Amino acid sequence: MRNRLLRLVAVTGLLATVACGARLSDEQYVEARGAGTGGGGTAAGANRAASGTGGGAAGASATATATATGGAGGDAGAGEAAPAAAGGGPCSPQPTDAPGVTDTEIKLGNVSTISGPVQNFGATGRAGAKAYLDFVNNQGGVCGRKLALVNGDDRLDPGTNRSQTEQLKDQVFGFVGNTTVVDDGGADVIGGTNIPNCSLIIGNTALQQPNYYSPNPIAPAGDTNGTTAIWSWFKANKGITKVGIVYPDNPNAFARVQGYVNDITNAGLVADNPIKVAVTESNYVGVANQMKSNGDDALITVLEVNGIGKLAQAIKQVGWEVKVPFYGAQAYGPQVPQIAGANADGALIGLTHDIVEGGSQAMQTFAQFYQASSSGQPLDFFAIMGWTAAKLCVDAIAAAGPAPTRDSVIAALNGFVDYTADNILAPRSPAAKQGATQFIVATIEGGAWKRVYPDSGFAAQ
Repeated sequence: MRNRLLRLVAVTGLLATVACGARLSDEQYVEARGAGTGGGGTAAGANRAASGTGGGAAGASATATATATGGAGGDAGAGEAAPAAAGGGPCSPQPTDAPGVTDTEIKLGNVSTISGPVQNFGATGRAGAKAYLDFVNNQGGVCGRKLALVNGDDRLDPGTNRSQTEQLKDQVFGFVGNTTVVDDGGADVIGGTNIPNCSLIIGNTALQQPNYYSPNPIAPAGDTNGTTAIWSWFKANKGITKVGIVYPDNPNAFARVQGYVNDITNAGLVADNPIKVAVTESNYVGVANQMKSNGDDALITVLEVNGIGKLAQAIKQVGWEVKVPFYGAQAYGPQVPQIAGANADGALIGLTHDIVEGGSQAMQTFAQFYQASSSGQPLDFFAIMGWTAAKLCVDAIAAAGPAPTRDSVIAALNGFVDYTADNILAPRSPAAKQGATQFIVATIEGGAWKRVYPDSGFAAQ
């Protein structure tokens, strides 16, 4: 069962700007594979460019350039490549001495929190990454190679995160979809190397590593979280003036709080003094009463979903009519409505990703494969981050051509400056570590999530 440790999430590194190239969407890729074309379009052009240089870093850079100019075909989009053709067709595997890569398989590592004091904390993020690998394997893999996930469990301990990362680093090509709040441990082992890590990056040390790429980039401690545009929208449309902040007793959580304070202030609002609670806090009545007495008319948290659910119950219990209960992007998913029941209705959160409810075709594809491969894990914010993180890495592997190396994949990742994962995400820059500047607003109504603003796509304030 999950505590209220912080799904720390940073959850909200909610903003960004990203850019580079034409690519096939996942749906077009499925269509192409079904027609027996071997993937076609962008993937074919990318692999020709990369194979011309032996799949090295220069080849990957050439690939990024080719896709950026749109010369390879596919629908318009920036910073993404389609999975390279599986099997024969325009791309067949060539020998490479990269760790974790054979002629038939690419092994990718995942170190997440599965056991320990917050059991299954990282389960949905890992499931999202696995679902994307299953999706690609279902189409034949990447350039004739199937993708395999090799798992480690850090038990929410930074030392264990370090040792698990150390154990896997020479067995796998790179890491995808790590979901943990102790990723600084692994950063001590592979940070600054040529081992690519495409995961939801949270720790302050991990955030600064040049070989770490997040589908939800957030700034290190003391900077902003990129939510100013969202707070400006709430100010203009909901008439809020003062925002309460709640966070668990954890240094990385406090770093995110500092970012929220900056964002809230930049939006012309007052940030109330943040309230720290124990990681295992279960009674939020005093917290709700304190924010109510302080005259707060909005709130933001860095709590895990169980803490959010308990806080929602306490808000109703004390009769606090909060205008904007923005619990954090980590609140998205079925858990908060299930925990809080009708008390969760009226939650208003800003997101920089699409939602399944009435969402795009790409979101429906994700939901379909996630349901099939996740063993019943709930589809939540972290699942979306796991899927899009895995896609980020796989797109770079595809761009690196038939003989991928770690250096060529890093070079390809450094071209992802306008990443959307087929518009599941608002544009952001994993390469520049910049979050999204566009967003949507969603609410809980009758126990279910629904879009509030805009009607479709993403808004820019």
